[in-house]
Amino acid sequence: MNLDSLSDKHLRALEQLSQELLAVLRQAKLRDEPVVEALRQLEQEASRVRRERFDVANPEFRGY
Repeated sequence: MNLDSLSDKHLRALEQLSQELLAVLRQAKLRDEPVVEALRQLEQEASRVRRERFDVANPEFRGY
């Protein structure tokens, strides 16, 4: 999955919405559905890209 082309705004929205959808799926007890793993991967990738961009833009905060 390549999210590098997304704007920061869209990346934050994608991460937030995937987290919210995962929470709803957990509440509905749909943890074993195939879409849950895909959403987890999407959220993790969005989070990784967001953190990398932040580290590049703010080197004084690297590692937080």
